[in-house]
Amino acid sequence: MPRAFRPLKPLTLLWGLVLLLLIASSPAVAHKEHKKKPAQTEQAVAARGAPAAAHDPNAMHAQMGEMMEPIEDRSRMSMGERLLDWLGRLHPMLVHFPIAFLPAALVTAVVGRKRPAFLAPVQFLVIAGGILASLAALLGWFDGGFDYATDDWLLQFHRWLGTGIGLGALGLAIWSWRKPEASQGAGMIAGLSLITVSIIIQGWFGGAMVHGIDHMNW
Repeated sequence: MPRAFRPLKPLTLLWGLVLLLLIASSPAVAHKEHKKKPAQTEQAVAARGAPAAAHDPNAMHAQMGEMMEPIEDRSRMSMGERLLDWLGRLHPMLVHFPIAFLPAALVTAVVGRKRPAFLAPVQFLVIAGGILASLAALLGWFDGGFDYATDDWLLQFHRWLGTGIGLGALGLAIWSWRKPEASQGAGMIAGLSLITVSIIIQGWFGGAMVHGIDHMNW
């Protein structure tokens, strides 16, 4: 029989999350901005595949000018608008943590059914992953904007699937917090499995928004 779980002390969890957020505040270069326009992505691909004749400095500068996004005039933004814009920029770096924590929670929960020693970190991974997933989803709305009428189907799918992942992961976190013994149950494993599959699908759509819909072609 697996040993019974004891709830994590709130102070211990708080310090753990503070440490993780401090790490998250460092620059992250592995995830580019999601709001790149499709036309700009096509221009970038065309530039990479351009023939060697493009060595003409004038032509290269013209290409770079087309690829660069216009500089936003932030002087006309209110303090609240600047805050929301800045918070949105944290989304690409924050999403890496729930991507790591929630699948890790699934693996440790599954392995822990045979090896009880692996069950010890499951509750922390579920709670931390759920909190960070919901926060990343919220910041994703700040990053992508609240335009419900956009015809960008990639953005819409990415937005709503991310929202579902955030809410689902937060639900698992609350469940694990209130009932620590549930962290090792079949229901938690099923929930984490669904979240993990959704994260994989979400990763494909995130990559499609940055690199184009054919980014995973063989």
